[in-house]
Amino acid sequence: MSTGGAHDADVDPFETLAPLIAAATVRIHAPGPGYAPDGPAPRPWGSGFFIAPNWVLTCAHVAMRGRGGGREVGLSFGGRTVPGVVEWAQPETNPAGGLWPAPDLALIRMLEPAPHGCVWLSERTAKVFTRKEVAFFGCTEEDGEIEDISGRCTIRGELGTDGRLKLGNEDEIPEGCSGGPLVDLDRGEVIGVLKARRGNGRDGGLAISVVQLRRLPSPAGPVLDERQDLYQRVMHAHDRYHADQHRNDHVGRATWTDGLSELRATASRALTPGQRVELLGLIAELPPPVSARGLDELVTGLRGQSYEGRLPAPRGWRDGLGLLYDLRQGRNELEALLRYAVHVATADRPYPAAPGVERALGDWAARAAADAELPRAFRNALSGERAARLRLRRDAASAEVTHSRPGPHAFDAPGARPREVDAAGRAPVTSETVARSHTLLEIIPRGWERGSYDWRVCVARPSGELVSVDEDFGIRGLDEPPERLRAALGESFRRGDEPNRPVTLQVALPYALLGFPVDQWRVPPREDRPLGSVRPVVVRCADREPAGPVGMDGGVGAYDAEPGGEVGEVSTPRQSRWKRAHVGPMRPFVLDCDGGRPEPVPTVAELLAWDSFLLPVLCRSADPGADPGALRQVMDGGHDVVLWRRAPVGRDGVCADFHRGATGTVAHAGQADRLPSTVWHLRADLEDGVPEAYWAEGVALLYDDPTRPLPGTDQPLEAP
Repeated sequence: MSTGGAHDADVDPFETLAPLIAAATVRIHAPGPGYAPDGPAPRPWGSGFFIAPNWVLTCAHVAMRGRGGGREVGLSFGGRTVPGVVEWAQPETNPAGGLWPAPDLALIRMLEPAPHGCVWLSERTAKVFTRKEVAFFGCTEEDGEIEDISGRCTIRGELGTDGRLKLGNEDEIPEGCSGGPLVDLDRGEVIGVLKARRGNGRDGGLAISVVQLRRLPSPAGPVLDERQDLYQRVMHAHDRYHADQHRNDHVGRATWTDGLSELRATASRALTPGQRVELLGLIAELPPPVSARGLDELVTGLRGQSYEGRLPAPRGWRDGLGLLYDLRQGRNELEALLRYAVHVATADRPYPAAPGVERALGDWAARAAADAELPRAFRNALSGERAARLRLRRDAASAEVTHSRPGPHAFDAPGARPREVDAAGRAPVTSETVARSHTLLEIIPRGWERGSYDWRVCVARPSGELVSVDEDFGIRGLDEPPERLRAALGESFRRGDEPNRPVTLQVALPYALLGFPVDQWRVPPREDRPLGSVRPVVVRCADREPAGPVGMDGGVGAYDAEPGGEVGEVSTPRQSRWKRAHVGPMRPFVLDCDGGRPEPVPTVAELLAWDSFLLPVLCRSADPGADPGALRQVMDGGHDVVLWRRAPVGRDGVCADFHRGATGTVAHAGQADRLPSTVWHLRADLEDGVPEAYWAEGVALLYDDPTRPLPGTDQPLEAP
């Protein structure tokens, strides 16, 4: 456990940290000459600061101020000027004017080597971080001269849910400070980026939480190198820098680790500042987590609860470590941190770790446990857990190699792909995945405002609990999703995606909007392709009557358990049909078309009497003059899995290709749980220009699980 440093009550942490921050703070301006030996410095657009060697963090509205939105900038610091280029900015423009929308962050890469310091960036996940005093740094113009400036204030709360921090009016934040660092003086770490000052000469302003850096774009495909993920690339460089500085006995100036050791708050921590930087440095030598979902599961096992909240979820190993702070104090916190180190050292990898790195991290944890004189029982358990996890990883790798070899029945139809992994590396989605791990998008029309909608994005937990990611109200039109909705979907996908196994998107719509083509949207992380070609996208009916006709949920009562179910288990007729469809094999049946001639949809009574293995297909429900209630009639007949097409056939249209394709698709899927992934692969082929998939233009899939009803407690009230 940390014993801290001097911790003199009279030592102002500002005095300790200010030189370290000043060594990392820069002025950002137009590219070209900077400090001139015999002339004034250029007028800066704003400030920024190094968070890793050669990487500057600032505001997007500062970095993108160049003419025509140019990405070249000048960086002035330490009496020199070097060129830089904006590698990422969000947003890149602000056509609406006024304050730039969140996150208003940018990363600048320095193009020429030059010595500089780097700040310590917090690894915690918090809304406001501290109620105590914070410090800000930047530059401003005073009497025609550009001067460095700093000040102190407090964080008074949040503005919205997108990481904007309200700064108190204890001090003036002058023009030119935008993009500068906001520092937690108690803990000695940068927690935000200055964004704006209050107008009309008033003190106070806004900052952006550094947690919003996790909104950096995620790689579109598997990560095979650290440089393919900008977030991991920069964060690993940050942690390696501070570890190298700490280990180097020949550094002639104080390091951030030295500064942190002087702060009183470090005395009560489980790790000393030196141990903390060593641990993060070792973790930074490893490949990043395979997925954010896997990271969450790892941390959940140690802290006893999953991550919840609207802040971007932890993305890197350092973020997971930050979740374990403050949960417990003293020995218990240290034990959790050391177990985390062992879990990271033995976790699955997106690509192989460098030789010896995993062993070094595991050995560090064992040494730290011994140095802290933790009980022998814990140290033995830590060693046993390390060995057991390595053994499980080896066994899983061997099983995966065996499982990846296609068996004699892997291809069960001419031209079909293997069921486990297709030619593009896309794996099928099982019913367990669809039901228990998905993103739910609810789109709710406002009955009193024509053309206006509310929306909410949630992530489904394995328990079935829905965790809200974000929501908004009164949005006009959804032909193109607004930026906030795109960001919410991207965040929810990042929390659930696994390599080659993207999380399913379930879209809850009222019946009148079930044909809305959400699968054609383009959202992160693959904005170059329609959403439906990137992941399974299914629709659910949000205004479906909970009580059906006689024989349905509100009718004659419950059925006995299905074969293979628990003894004494009962289910409604809808649930019973749902279960049978997932046993398979399904048999498709085109309801409204026979040999190219439109046919009336069977009555509800006839549909209720159908064999449970029959899967309804609608060919002509979008034709002019077709019954607009055909799909609802099929649902009232007890069917929760329906395939149909949104485009009309037309008078001269030939629908044989659709019949043939739909029949083959359902037959190839075999079971209802495989149909969402089969349709996903089909949409991907269509986007890739595979001629055999052209019949699927506009195909839609209803997949409405009656065992997991949609949330209904937050429906808005309509005006009378």
